Amino acid sequence: MDAITTLPGLPRPIIYAIDRGGVWTIDENRAFVPFGGEFPSNTFFDKIARDPETGRFVGVNAGGGVFALDPGGKQFRKLYGVGQASLRHPYSVEFVPRFNGFVIADPSGLYLLDRTGALKPLPIVGRINMGIPFAVFDLPAFNALLINADIQGPALVVRYDDGQAILPATLKPHDFIRSVTVEADGSISVRTQFDHRTVRLDRTPSTPIIQGKSFVVKESPVHVGTARLEAPSIGKVIVRDLKSGLAELAPSGPVPIVLPFDPAQERIEVMLEMPDYRAVLIITDVSAYVLQDNGTVSEIRGAREVGVSPLTASRIRLIPVRNETIFLARNSVNLLVDTRISGETACNSAYVRGQR
Repeated sequence: MDAITTLPGLPRPIIYAIDRGGVWTIDENRAFVPFGGEFPSNTFFDKIARDPETGRFVGVNAGGGVFALDPGGKQFRKLYGVGQASLRHPYSVEFVPRFNGFVIADPSGLYLLDRTGALKPLPIVGRINMGIPFAVFDLPAFNALLINADIQGPALVVRYDDGQAILPATLKPHDFIRSVTVEADGSISVRTQFDHRTVRLDRTPSTPIIQGKSFVVKESPVHVGTARLEAPSIGKVIVRDLKSGLAELAPSGPVPIVLPFDPAQERIEVMLEMPDYRAVLIITDVSAYVLQDNGTVSEIRGAREVGVSPLTASRIRLIPVRNETIFLARNSVNLLVDTRISGETACNSAYVRGQR
């Protein structure tokens, strides 16, 4: 299992599993099945963004085209294939609220996909050559987009909404933009993979300054701790303790937590906060346990039987709507189900049919 992406409001996770030859999901019957459709298809080239108002997801793939998934749907449908509407290899997608649409970066230029599904070019006015755009960052304070482009090398291009464009800076070879912030003095702080730049534009930002927001869907790994874990959902700070294994950090000092196992014989690997369950998951080298807000620790039913793997902690994901958690065991994919949410019956059958 190479990567897991969950989409807000969609109870079907996207599971990239190269060793199983494709993209999979866990359906409403808790079966491990193919996700279906032409998209998603590749963990490296798939990019997805969400319209927060309509709930629509738009995905792009450099070799496949542009796809959409609307609320209530189970699969993405193709809107435009590569070679249609001048699209060559769509690299990225971002939702821009003031456009009421998605901006798609392609070697042939920028495109706006509006809520009707129409795809229109976003032209550049003037002499600036935008080169090849790879990604865009919204600058609502300037009514502009900052573009991560390639013009005979990495560069920053700013396109104002009226079509005018400027080239405020170039980047080092192989560098690219990570984040963008408009400062109080109107300058733009650009953090890249290898550097940090401050650039100034030829226009004045509107006030109060509003920062751009990204609506790109990304992996959402849970909060993991090895020596210390702050868990606000249960009001505790958990630390490693040489004698008891774990302790709660209280104002008077560490208070040992009573564990139902011997940490000298069963090594604690990591701790993970599970805010939706108001609990902390404790993963050892052979099983998994849950720490409740009342301080009690109990072994998760079935965890010792399925075992744990080196990837268990990094692949823990909560499935939206269903409030069930993907638990990658030693040789199988399982679901961690909370009886307080799903009921006792669901917990007695919380496994996924289909092994890794």
